[in-house]
Amino acid sequence: RRPIGCRSRGSALTAVASRSHDTPETARFLDDHGIDACTAIGSSLKFCLVAEGLADVYPRFSRTMEWDTAAGDAVLRAAGGETRMLDGTPLTYGKRNQPHDADFANPNFIAARTGWSSGGGN
Repeated sequence: RRPIGCRSRGSALTAVASRSHDTPETARFLDDHGIDACTAIGSSLKFCLVAEGLADVYPRFSRTMEWDTAAGDAVLRAAGGETRMLDGTPLTYGKRNQPHDADFANPNFIAARTGWSSGGGN
């Protein structure tokens, strides 16, 4: 066993994002935050790369479901990270009877080390 943890902000930022669900919002987010390096892999692994300190941020601007994110989000939170919706509130689980989406659908989110957005994300 070896402990994992989100890394501190360095001079170069690395993101993990979706290749199959790429959106203009994701490209804009990466540009706005000066992120040049981006690795495309599955959703759960994206959370884990941030948790392990191998990536800085996972922005998601397309649909996921809670079963896509719950395990990876739990690992990230245990490693000192957080997943927040675009309004800054934590991503929650058990979402039912949503007026504009299906049960258990997630809104867009940003997963990163705790304080990433307020602590110099760009």
